[in-house]
Amino acid sequence: MTGDELSLLQFADRIGLNLFALLTIGFALHAALGIVERDSFRCLRSRIALAGLALAFFTMVRFGILIAQMGDGTNVFDPELMPLAWMVLGDSTLAILAGAAVSVGGVWLGSRLTAALGAAALSFGFGLSGHAQGLADPGLAPIAVAVHVFIAGFWLAAPVSLYPAPTQEDSELLSRLRRFSSIAVVAIPVLIALGAWLAWTLVGGPEKLFGTTYGLLLLAKLAIGIVAMSLGALNKQVITAKVAADPAIGRKWLRVTLLCEATLFAAAIIVVSAATTIGGPAE
Repeated sequence: MTGDELSLLQFADRIGLNLFALLTIGFALHAALGIVERDSFRCLRSRIALAGLALAFFTMVRFGILIAQMGDGTNVFDPELMPLAWMVLGDSTLAILAGAAVSVGGVWLGSRLTAALGAAALSFGFGLSGHAQGLADPGLAPIAVAVHVFIAGFWLAAPVSLYPAPTQEDSELLSRLRRFSSIAVVAIPVLIALGAWLAWTLVGGPEKLFGTTYGLLLLAKLAIGIVAMSLGALNKQVITAKVAADPAIGRKWLRVTLLCEATLFAAAIIVVSAATTIGGPAE
């Protein structure tokens, strides 16, 4: 396999890893914070189990790709290179896999605290590798990455947890919307602020932020986040009230905005995956 082919495979793997990591974190947090009621955990259990299994797969593929990149590109199970690859990704891999397992276990057992701890451990795994760890002085950057991923997971799962099912009672839907909004109104601005600070820190200043592919990709992710936050504000200020006043129309509006949010989230995942594989701080 050539270097370009490995890079494309790594890009595809990173999209899957980021998507299912954020979904696993989000489902766990929605259980832990009461966004999803205990009576609805049955559906949530299957969702988080599938997300966790997919995350484990993409995490192990990431490890295999690194081994191939260290070698001649043909062997993802080279026993001589595995210890070197483990030095690079071992801690992150363990944190992600353990966090995913605890998150899934917490939801299946109905333990909100366990689910939250699993989501935190999984998020911490992202701070143990990547560009933040490559800084000459990482400082608080790895912790900022972990918090950023933690909040992003909470947000990204919203189109799933808040999507109005035909059989869902209006009162239950309103309760979910209000509980989510009460947390999101504080958490999402923190997420955007951390994203801006990380973009500035990782590229090393305004010239590289606006003059490199990597910097532009980070700015694109930030812009997508701001647009998505605007849609979230619309949900909170207008659509939630419409669901309360006219449930039939409110549900239609909510479906549209949540689908728009999901599209923006997909775009953000593609952009950040490109920034962490195809691009890089040095470019």
